[in-house]
Amino acid sequence: MYANLSVCTSRNRPTMKTENTYLITFSPTGTSFKTGKAILKGIGLETETIDLTHTETGYMDIPSDAIAVFSFPVYGGHIAPAAVKRLKNVSSSRASAVAVAVYGNRDYESALCELGDMLRAQGFRIIAGATFVGEHSYCSKDFPIAPGRPDADDLRQAEEFGWAIRQKTDSTDCNEVELKDIRRPKSGLWNKLCFIAGVIKIRRSKKPRQMAPETDSSKCTECSLCIKICPTGAINEDISTTAEKCIRCCACVKRCPRKARTFDTPFAPLLARHFSSHKENMTIL
Repeated sequence: MYANLSVCTSRNRPTMKTENTYLITFSPTGTSFKTGKAILKGIGLETETIDLTHTETGYMDIPSDAIAVFSFPVYGGHIAPAAVKRLKNVSSSRASAVAVAVYGNRDYESALCELGDMLRAQGFRIIAGATFVGEHSYCSKDFPIAPGRPDADDLRQAEEFGWAIRQKTDSTDCNEVELKDIRRPKSGLWNKLCFIAGVIKIRRSKKPRQMAPETDSSKCTECSLCIKICPTGAINEDISTTAEKCIRCCACVKRCPRKARTFDTPFAPLLARHFSSHKENMTIL
């Protein structure tokens, strides 16, 4: 169900009319980009996209009369450090920002509020926020975790959210919001406890764990696509992976045309077992 929540604060300003909109995203597997793009479609204004997935942008100041949608994925309850680092070059003097956290159906934890705090520190006004579900990085045929999301319904909700943002910015009272007040998705206490117990068991186990995707040389054609799409440059010329650089976004696994890249993690079956139920997208305006 589409949840559209309004929160009134004392930080108001007069109506804001704009023709400038920006999509600022970090999206290794495309879920955050799709969600952000749908929101901008709903806003209905010409958009400039700043894609931080593969490179840092030079210092950029967003005009104060603009709307900037920041759509970022959540890894382990936080915005990816690589994304945070690249986002530091984007600032403004009071532009209206929409903070969007896209998570893999488990929990976004503090990610949305962290994103909001960072944007405020860089001069943005947070006029709206959202948490949308995207297919988990570890999702596979054997271990489905929000497969195919954002789906058509998610994108429709994102577009409706964008339309609501446009109505708000064209109104006489475009107030800021407190992201901590957004409704949180329901996971169920039992599922949470079982998941935590499973994580503790895995981490205490002395069994070796795969720390980054690996390549099956019998399937690999050395097309180098994985090297090009890796957001942190973790994949070497010999198609090996430097685990310390890998953020486990699994873009290389999902997009390899020969299915030569795999990531065998014990967390995948654990996530699929306890977080398979369809979670709602949540918004705050």
